[in-house]
Amino acid sequence: MVMKKSVIYDELQFHAEMVAAHQEQYTSNFTVHGIYFGEGDPDQGGQHWNFTRCLNDDDGVCTGKEIQEVTTYGGIDSFTLTRQRLVCEFNNETAHATQTRKLIITFDLDDEIWGNLLMQTDLVFSVDNYFKFVP
Repeated sequence: MVMKKSVIYDELQFHAEMVAAHQEQYTSNFTVHGIYFGEGDPDQGGQHWNFTRCLNDDDGVCTGKEIQEVTTYGGIDSFTLTRQRLVCEFNNETAHATQTRKLIITFDLDDEIWGNLLMQTDLVFSVDNYFKFVP
């Protein structure tokens, strides 16, 4: 049996054409808060990443790469958000799962989407000391 070694890139960077931030209430005590970033068609090499969390049933931040390519919980060493980009650095285990050590996503947002992004990001990372907002 030949085992295939997975490649881990030092950095993955893209500009998000689509940015969304919202919460979805599934039951009275199960609300998922999330921030979502995408560019292009994921079936054709585009990138779609999301970060979600349910505060009532907390397994940590769920990092997802679509379409159902990667789903991990926790494993973030650093998450920095500015008005134009986010930088997320993963620990070794999550870097293996996501195939990147650092994810950099740039974006251009109007004030309404930016306000929603700030509100949901605060909820997603509310209990994590690795989260940093840089105005």
